[in-house]
Amino acid sequence: MRGLFLYGLGCTNEIWKEMKSYLFNMDITYVEYPHEIIKEAKSTSDIASWVFDKYRHQDYDFIVGHSMGGIIALELVSKFEMQSDKVIFIESNIKSAGAFYRNLLMPKNMEEYGEKVTRMIKREIEYYTGSLIESLQENFDYSEYIKGTESNIFGIYGDRGVKNYTNRIIDLNLDDEILSRIKFYFIEESCHMPMIENPSDLYLSIKDILCET
Repeated sequence: MRGLFLYGLGCTNEIWKEMKSYLFNMDITYVEYPHEIIKEAKSTSDIASWVFDKYRHQDYDFIVGHSMGGIIALELVSKFEMQSDKVIFIESNIKSAGAFYRNLLMPKNMEEYGEKVTRMIKREIEYYTGSLIESLQENFDYSEYIKGTESNIFGIYGDRGVKNYTNRIIDLNLDDEILSRIKFYFIEESCHMPMIENPSDLYLSIKDILCET
């Protein structure tokens, strides 16, 4: 199967490092946004436009996007009409989510991964415009991209170490129409970076999604 992977704001393809050993038997393209592109991008649409222009000539069975990358993935199949059967977004906020979802790493993982992850984000965030950052932090609603596509949509989130938290869907602040379009998966013992905190379980969820007909 052929997949396209898109990382989030302030990240690099380094976030997929642990995942690659699980995905070795798939044809995966890991997109890297050039700094000269993100330095000019005022919104996710500007990055999505660049991705579309570069990768539209290839067919992808699925598109995976982390955080901002998930919004870009949804834009590709909705706004840009890129063909892909499945869109898998990881820790993407379609609308501003509740406090439950506003943490980077599990406390126990901060000691091992915290410095490396925060250093990456601080380094890369300097290349992004204030307009783009604001568009992902304040008064946003990307529901239209879900309404505008017939692709199958899957949302993956970390469970924040609270396996049976009853409000984990409610806290996403999505209306019933949007919720009905998304099949949700939750990765145990992880927060915003499940590909780093629990790559094996993330892989199993992606594998399960890809096996769905």
